[in-house]
Amino acid sequence: MKIKNSTLFLIWAGAAISIAEVYTGSLFAPLGFTKGLLTIFLGHIIGTLFFALGGLMSYKLKEPAIESTKGVLGDRGMIFIGFLNVLQLIGWTAVMIIQSAKAFNGAIGMSTSLGIFIVGVSVLVWTLFFDSEAYWINNIAVVLLFILTIFVVAYLKGGKIASVTGDISFSAAVELAVAMPISWLPLVGDYTINAKDGKSSFIYTFAGYFIASCFMYFIGLYVALKTGGKDIISYFASIKTGVVPLLIILLSTVTTTFMDVYSAAVSTLSIVKAKLSRKSLLIIYSIVGLISAYLFPMDNYQNFLYAIGSVFIPAYTVVFEDYFLMKSKSDKLLNVPAAISFIVGALTYNYLTYFGGYLSKWFMTPTIGTIILTAIIYPVIKSLNKREEKIYG
Repeated sequence: MKIKNSTLFLIWAGAAISIAEVYTGSLFAPLGFTKGLLTIFLGHIIGTLFFALGGLMSYKLKEPAIESTKGVLGDRGMIFIGFLNVLQLIGWTAVMIIQSAKAFNGAIGMSTSLGIFIVGVSVLVWTLFFDSEAYWINNIAVVLLFILTIFVVAYLKGGKIASVTGDISFSAAVELAVAMPISWLPLVGDYTINAKDGKSSFIYTFAGYFIASCFMYFIGLYVALKTGGKDIISYFASIKTGVVPLLIILLSTVTTTFMDVYSAAVSTLSIVKAKLSRKSLLIIYSIVGLISAYLFPMDNYQNFLYAIGSVFIPAYTVVFEDYFLMKSKSDKLLNVPAAISFIVGALTYNYLTYFGGYLSKWFMTPTIGTIILTAIIYPVIKSLNKREEKIYG
């Protein structure tokens, strides 16, 4: 079934309109308003460009997101990326459940443990009664949560912007902005595969996510600066919003988290040869996500986002360079040059993230540095590999 352009826009706007995005935006507050906005836009331009290219590739190949990488990475490379994607989607399911539960805790005093159970069960119930085609409910959730964020801004109108202390750097903030759209990269193709045409798959996917996600980050930044450093969850706790806003948050969390669970199931079907029911996988991953929410260390949330970037930035740099520019196709179990380039890229990203802050004055963020290095070494290694195959083949 073809997806309308407006629906495609709202799907990805809906994915972006979430408590997780607002919460992440609040982490930028120590940079101040102007610098915070700059990092939000810069990071989102890079991350959402990658994100939309992934959607375009799936549309052109008529293959789901993870399967579309097979032609470059090889069968084993695709399985590896698919496995990592399932892990990050379980992580995101846990994060979304936790943050929604904390909003309940702050606003009405419900224990976080009970909140996790209620939100997790709500996601599970959703998987039992709805599938990926329940777009109209997602659209309603998008509109309602957008209205709620407008209320937040209006409520905070007036007063001074406070100075917030913290040690986040310009480079680190850019990475937190990049990581969010990148986290959707291994599943965007599961939806854009049904777009009307290639141009629409790119434009409406990019616009929907970019506009909504930047706005959510802005809300988080704005709330933190106006309240002296409070994140959105603490803010809701302080103003005692009542039940209606929480129900809106719950609906938005469930519809967005379902996308994670759904794509974890699709990824599993792509990498596991055994006959599995998608509905069974949806139920399994909903339960796993619920259990994980009780175990996920939210203190390591930023490191979780960095880990996502360290994996998918180098992997998709190789995939996009090969598919869009080199236009080659691997029929091997593993594309060795791609694997080597991925490892080098992942190591580079982690080095620049934790030890390369001194390069940020030249705008050499971990993502930019990783893209440049990976894009340079991949064709070189591939060329050397071909020469070796000719000599020993």
